[in-house]
Amino acid sequence: MDPKYLTGIAEIDAQHTEIEEVAQAVIEAAAAKDTWHIVHYILVRLYELLRFHFAVEESVMSIVSFPEIADHKQVHKDILLTVERMKAASLDPKAFEHDESLKKQFSFLTHIVDHDKRFTEFVITRIPGLRQ
Repeated sequence: MDPKYLTGIAEIDAQHTEIEEVAQAVIEAAAAKDTWHIVHYILVRLYELLRFHFAVEESVMSIVSFPEIADHKQVHKDILLTVERMKAASLDPKAFEHDESLKKQFSFLTHIVDHDKRFTEFVITRIPGLRQ
């Protein structure tokens, strides 16, 4: 992961790295014209990673009374809906023939990190010594 996207919280950064790697695997599988079930399986894995990551974040947001929690949760919901649509589309063998459009669909990755940087900065001010 590009160092400019690091939040300073080891667990969050590790989750972001894994999410980025799995998203990249989807893009590569689609570009390589892998069979639909391989792309689908990787998308299922991505969805589960995102669900877990978002649940962790939302729990911490509640604990520290993050003031932007409603907006952040909406971003999470929108991203999960995007990946759900990708999963459904991946059941069609011709769904991912255009890997450039797929890359655009993954633009949410930088959006996740941008939102999370504000969230993690807030958390770090509430929990001294958390920064790695």
